[in-house]
Amino acid sequence: MNIPPTVISTTPAPTQPVMPGVQRFVLCGAALALGILGLHFGKALLIPLALAALLAFVLDPAVNWLQRRRLPRGLAVGVVMTMAVAGLLGATAVATVQVGELGQELPTHRQNIQKKLRELRPALTPSGTTREVTRLMDMVAREVETTTRAFEPPGTAAPKVQQVAVETRSSSERTIDLVMTVGVQLATVAFVLILAVIMLLQRAELRDRLLRLLGGDTPRMAEALTESGRRVSRYLTAQLMVNLGYGVPMALGLWCIGVPGAWLWGGLATVLRFVPYLGPALGAVFPLVLAFAVDPGWSMVLWTLGLIATLELVSNNVVEPLAYGGSTGVSPLAVLLSAAFWALLWGPVGLVLATPLTVCLVVMGRHLAPLRFLDVLFSSAPPRKAVSAASYTPR
Repeated sequence: MNIPPTVISTTPAPTQPVMPGVQRFVLCGAALALGILGLHFGKALLIPLALAALLAFVLDPAVNWLQRRRLPRGLAVGVVMTMAVAGLLGATAVATVQVGELGQELPTHRQNIQKKLRELRPALTPSGTTREVTRLMDMVAREVETTTRAFEPPGTAAPKVQQVAVETRSSSERTIDLVMTVGVQLATVAFVLILAVIMLLQRAELRDRLLRLLGGDTPRMAEALTESGRRVSRYLTAQLMVNLGYGVPMALGLWCIGVPGAWLWGGLATVLRFVPYLGPALGAVFPLVLAFAVDPGWSMVLWTLGLIATLELVSNNVVEPLAYGGSTGVSPLAVLLSAAFWALLWGPVGLVLATPLTVCLVVMGRHLAPLRFLDVLFSSAPPRKAVSAASYTPR
């Protein structure tokens, strides 16, 4: 019986193709990593650009209002920018005067601070149980340290203390450094203002260029850009009005109470409330500390605390819901996560820009298929509504 020989094929077995979903995930991850690196290393240019866009969004409604009054756009931009710069210079002058007065008054209140600290010392002294627990923890720490040293090799020596030479700099060098720092900051401010003027003057042209650069579905992109600009502008205008409605009554209340630098603290509270979550707390600390230092008793501190608590309750529960409404479309968790992300990338400026940038991303995700996950993750709408809105394609 003849058995046919076994034929061994030399053709390699076909490899199983990689799933398109995996490829897309890898490409999206690589693009996201490159984008984050670009945002970090390009922040010297991107931060002034983002601040200028933010300023343009704030001032654009005023420019449009003047245009509707039949004023040419160039003249309207000039009028609005002049008023904005004048307001900025006036606020800076008032803040400078208030800081100078505080610098002269604070040394005279040293006795009040020492007296109140002596009064608070009994309350801050730990009780008997707390003191015994602290002693027990110290004893355990010493025993652990002794046991660790017993197991060290015998030749191990204690680390030597390295002496660091202290560099003494002359007053002229420090003055030059101060002038250079101030000059760089002023140049940055001027650059931001110039960029804002250009963005306001060439708004339509810049929009068309961006559409041409992005390509794709031009009507959908135009709708996304228009909606994002409208939402960001409405949100920033409402936030500016809300912050002024908080800062001005705070300044007037502190002035009536007798806290020095009342207008400085009111203006600082207005600016700090642009920073989500952390800003209002920082704005409340400064007047409370000053009221603690100035008044020999405790009435000024209590009045200041009551004023801040009342303004916070009214602003958070009445003014903000009426002013904002659905102007952002971003969930509170998304605001918190974006604030942490942009703060890690760009520092304190990132906290100010976090919410407007997140609003733009959510609106883009609502209209563009590749970015739909942003609308699902960050939108304030329920997940099913966000998915249906993102997957909707007009005929």
